[in-house]
Amino acid sequence: MAKTKTAFVAKNLLIGSGTQVIFLILSFINRTVFIYFLGKEYLGLDALFTNILMVLSFAELGIGNAIIFSLYKSMVDKNKARIKAIMALYAKAYRIIGLTVFIVGLLLMPFLNLFIKNPPNIPENIYMIYFLFLLNTAISYMFSYKKAIFSADQKEYVINVSQQIFFLIQSVVQLTYLYITRDYIGFIVIQVVCTLGLNIFLAVYANKKYSFLKGKTTEKLDKAEVKTIFQNVKALAMYKFGSIIMNGTDSIIIAAFLGLSVVGIYSNYLLIIAAVVTVLSRALNSITGSIGHLNNADDDAKKEQVFKQLFFIVAWIYFLLSIILFNVINPFITLWIGESFVLGTGTVLAIVASFYINGMQFPGYTYRTTMGLFRQGRYVPIAMAVLNIILSIIFATHFGLVGVIVATIISRLVTTTLIDPYLVYRFGFKKKVGSYFKMYLGYAIITSIAFAASIPVMNWIYQGTWFTLILGAGSLFILLNAVFFLVFYKKSECQAIIRRIKSMIKRKKTSITPQ
Repeated sequence: MAKTKTAFVAKNLLIGSGTQVIFLILSFINRTVFIYFLGKEYLGLDALFTNILMVLSFAELGIGNAIIFSLYKSMVDKNKARIKAIMALYAKAYRIIGLTVFIVGLLLMPFLNLFIKNPPNIPENIYMIYFLFLLNTAISYMFSYKKAIFSADQKEYVINVSQQIFFLIQSVVQLTYLYITRDYIGFIVIQVVCTLGLNIFLAVYANKKYSFLKGKTTEKLDKAEVKTIFQNVKALAMYKFGSIIMNGTDSIIIAAFLGLSVVGIYSNYLLIIAAVVTVLSRALNSITGSIGHLNNADDDAKKEQVFKQLFFIVAWIYFLLSIILFNVINPFITLWIGESFVLGTGTVLAIVASFYINGMQFPGYTYRTTMGLFRQGRYVPIAMAVLNIILSIIFATHFGLVGVIVATIISRLVTTTLIDPYLVYRFGFKKKVGSYFKMYLGYAIITSIAFAASIPVMNWIYQGTWFTLILGAGSLFILLNAVFFLVFYKKSECQAIIRRIKSMIKRKKTSITPQ
C-alpha cells in the first residue's frame, strides 16, 4: 500500500527528532571538552569564522530551494527523465558555487584582522585555521546537491540519519584527539574529512536508491523551464542574502565592537538555542516535502486548512520551549560551565524573544517556498538585512550585546514576519491576511501570560542543583502543556490534529493485525 502524506510526515518527524536528540547530546559534550581544553578565545574564533563563512554561503543564492521546488511536480508525476535533467542542472550550479565560495574566501584572508577587536593570544596561525574552515565549507558543495532528491521525495530521514552517524564518528575522533594532543588544527582537519565523507556517502546512496540518476543525461530542460528556475533563483538570492545577514553578521559585529570573549560567551547561548532549533528544524522540515506535494496537488481550501493546523502546532511548540528556555538557560550554563559564562536577564529575554519570533515564521516561510512564491516580495529581505546592519551597529555602541539582539528582532518583525504570511494568503489562498494576525496575536498573548506566571514557579523549585533544575523544567513542561491544551482544546485545528493522531493509531493497529 502506498504511504500517505501523514505517514511520511510521521516517519520523518520521529526519525528527525530522534537523531537530533543524539546531535544535541554530542554537541554539548563536544563544547564542554572544547572549553575545558582550549578556552574562550578559541571558542570566539570558532564562532567568528563560522559566521564569516555563513556570509560567504550567500553564493548559494537559494538555488537549493528553487531546485527542490522544481522537483516536487516531477516526483508527483514520477517523471524520471525530467528529475535527472533538473539534478544535472543542480550539480553544475553547485560546483560553480563551491569554487566561487573558495576563491572569495581566499580573497578575504588578508583582511581577517579587521573582524577582530583584540587578536587572540594563541600559538596557532589564525590564517591556517580560517583556511581549514573555508575548505570545509567549499567541499560541502561538491556532492551535497544529491541531498535534494531525498527532500523532494519526502525522505528527509535519510539525510538526518546519515548526518548523525557521521557527526558521532566526528565527535568521538575529535574529542579523543583533543584529549591526547590539545591541538586545534588537527581538530578542524578531522571535521573537514568527516564533511567530505558524509557528502560522498549521500551521493553514492542517492545513485543507488535512484539508479536512473547514473549515466549521461540525455534529456535537457526546455529554455522556458530553465528561465523560470533562474527567475526563482534571482528572487531567492535576495531572501538568501537577507537570511545570511540576519544570522551571520551578529557575531562579526559583536567581535568587532565588543571582542572575541563576548562572542565566546554568547556562542554558548547560541549553541543551546541552535541545538533546540536544529531538533525542531529536523522535525518540522520533515513535513516540507509533504507540504510541497500538497501545494502541487490539492485545492486552496485544503491548503489553508493544513496551514492553520501547522501554525497551531508551531505555536504550541514555541509557547512551550520559549518559556522553558528562559527559565532554565542561565541555571543550566551556571551548573554546566560556571557563572563567568552567564549573561544578564535582559539579554536572555532578548535571545528568547528572538527565538520565538523567528520560530513563529515557520508556517508562512514553508508555505511561501513550497508554493513557489519567490519573486513576490523579493526586496523585503534586502530591507531587513540593511535595517539589521544599521540598527546592530548603532545599538551595539549604546547598549552592547542586548542591543545587537534587539536590532535583529526589530528588523525581522517589521519585514518578513509581516510579509511572508501576506504573500501566502494573497497569492496562495487568495484571501485577506487579517485572520492570520488574529491567530498570531492570540497565541502571543497566551504565551506572554504563561511566561509571566512561570517565573515564580521556577524560582520556587530551582535551588541551585541539577536535580531541582530538571525538576523545574519537567514541572513547567507538564503545566504549560496542560494550559495550552485546555485553552485551545475546542479550537478546530486542535480537534483536527487529534483526529489525525487517532487515524494514524488506528491504521497502525490494522497493519499489525494478523490476516
